Amino acid sequence: MTFQSLFRRFHEAIQLKRFSENAELIEKRDRVLKRLRENLEVPVSERATFEPFNQGSYAMGTGIKPLDGDYDIDVGIEFDIDYRRYTPVEVKRWVYKAIEGHTARVEWRRSCITVYYQQAGEPLYHVDLAIMARDRFTGETRLAVGKEHSATDQQEWQPDDRKGFMEAVESRFTGEDAAQFRRVIRYLKRWKDEHFPKEGHAAPTGLALTVAAYHWFNPSATWSLGTGSKDYDDLSATTALVTGMLRNFGQAWDGANRRYVPRLSRLLPAAPRDDVFERMSHQQMLGFHSRLRELEGKLLEAKRTLSTTALQRAFGDDFPVS
Repeated sequence: MTFQSLFRRFHEAIQLKRFSENAELIEKRDRVLKRLRENLEVPVSERATFEPFNQGSYAMGTGIKPLDGDYDIDVGIEFDIDYRRYTPVEVKRWVYKAIEGHTARVEWRRSCITVYYQQAGEPLYHVDLAIMARDRFTGETRLAVGKEHSATDQQEWQPDDRKGFMEAVESRFTGEDAAQFRRVIRYLKRWKDEHFPKEGHAAPTGLALTVAAYHWFNPSATWSLGTGSKDYDDLSATTALVTGMLRNFGQAWDGANRRYVPRLSRLLPAAPRDDVFERMSHQQMLGFHSRLRELEGKLLEAKRTLSTTALQRAFGDDFPVS
């Protein structure tokens, strides 16, 4: 028995297509950009221009439908300025003032400006605008980090090569191997949404799961002698990735509880090259490790018993029964 047809149907049920393939996402993004272009005011001496670019899971083809219906759209706003002349908060304020009032809720966050769209009090989607500057001499890009009233030492022009990261993910595999790579990332994201709270840092981020797959995913397929093509096995590929992640947990000292705890660490393969699991506390990492073990067990059970019950417990009701 093969589960591949069921995984394919599951993927169809949860996937969100790229920006270029999704007219609705394009329209929602363009509303915000239109407001920004029409209202942006910068210092007279600057004559700053900006270029938007799609980023995040929709740009990379790893987006999934959110369980709560709140779609998260990520857009980079790259200014052609000398960032040394301005604080990060100054440049973020240009954007905030331009889009303030566009909806009932526009929120200033540490790493972005977020525009929320709601209907009858329920979230529909939100657009995260990451404010960036490209160095005119080196071409290096930096992210404006800081809240509206952050002290100077809490503001930073952080080196940030998210375009380089997206290119690295895009080029990691090719052809059908790349398609399986993106599918497995989506499976792990849905597992995360099913088994972790949305708020706080108890859950690994979608970015962290993508980086883990970037480092530890290997395609799983066998050649069909009859057709001369590959038969892909998403169950085996997902199981191998989960097992690979578990094998790469190290030990970290939890001083508060005076014990060693399992901890996963992996650096972003582009600037700022920070640990994508860093924000998780030792206790949260312990929970992540435990849930990952449970996921491995359900995947192995499915392979052993040839039953979809374990896969539904892992991935939720969108995974087909038959």
